[in-house]
Amino acid sequence: MADTRDRAQNKKTFDVEDPWRELVSALESDASWRSLVVVGTVDSGKSTLCRFIGAHFAHQFRTAAVDCDPGQSVLGPPTTLGFAWEPLATDQPVAMRFIGSTSPAGHYMQMLTGIRRLADRAVELGAERQIFDSSGYPATQIGKEFFFQKLDLLAPDHVAALQEDDELEPLLRLFAGRAKPRIHRLPISRSVIGRNQATRRVYRQEKFKRYFKDGFEQMLALDRVGLRGVTQALEVSVNWRNRLVGLCDADGYAVVLGILKQVNRDRSRVWLHGPPFKNDRIASVELGSVRLDHRSGREIRSPRRVYRVVND
Repeated sequence: MADTRDRAQNKKTFDVEDPWRELVSALESDASWRSLVVVGTVDSGKSTLCRFIGAHFAHQFRTAAVDCDPGQSVLGPPTTLGFAWEPLATDQPVAMRFIGSTSPAGHYMQMLTGIRRLADRAVELGAERQIFDSSGYPATQIGKEFFFQKLDLLAPDHVAALQEDDELEPLLRLFAGRAKPRIHRLPISRSVIGRNQATRRVYRQEKFKRYFKDGFEQMLALDRVGLRGVTQALEVSVNWRNRLVGLCDADGYAVVLGILKQVNRDRSRVWLHGPPFKNDRIASVELGSVRLDHRSGREIRSPRRVYRVVND
């Protein structure tokens, strides 16, 4: 299977193998398709395949890239999901949802809602084609159930499954009797370079560091702003100090991320380090499960936490 070189519209060069071209041909033969979900384990080349397909169809259609990986995010900082237009020129999303964690585990509700809302927003803004770049297919049973629920919710026209052997077959069999999605099984490219946990941690750290590099401390009044989610109680200082939060608009999309620095005694105001924002754009604050050093972007190990359900 000989490799050829293919140059995308955003000037990125891909090593393209025959199964990728066959997938493009199958999509081109289906004039009615609107959505493709790419699934695979970690280090299977999902993002690269998404960029190749996205750049190809962006010549003909308004094509949305939906980044569904909050850990090794392509669009926006880690702990978020985002969408942008292909071909990607920057890592800045058009719209962003805050998940609050670098892993879907423990945040499956936020993941499902975030992916669905981003898909809807892309269509509202004129998307004719959507390409969903998934997080890595997990080994846990609850993680596998999440993937089923995600595909069931999105009801995509096509699924591209990147697998080394048959590790995705338990998921794919669940859709075998349906009219859609049409499933395409692809081998993992020989050019994929694996990344260990340390490399992935450095990637997240550098993205966080760049995001907060030009940030500064700002105050946000909470009298007209809601707190949401199952989160750490603000009464206990160890819970909120250096906690990553999403500052969200009235539609639930993240405007910016911030790092909590202070909470006043009656919890009516908070001070955060982050990019500039206008108070009147913020409708809710969602506390994440990650704590950060804003200078280095390093994740700080969380102490024992006290929880409560917040829905103010």
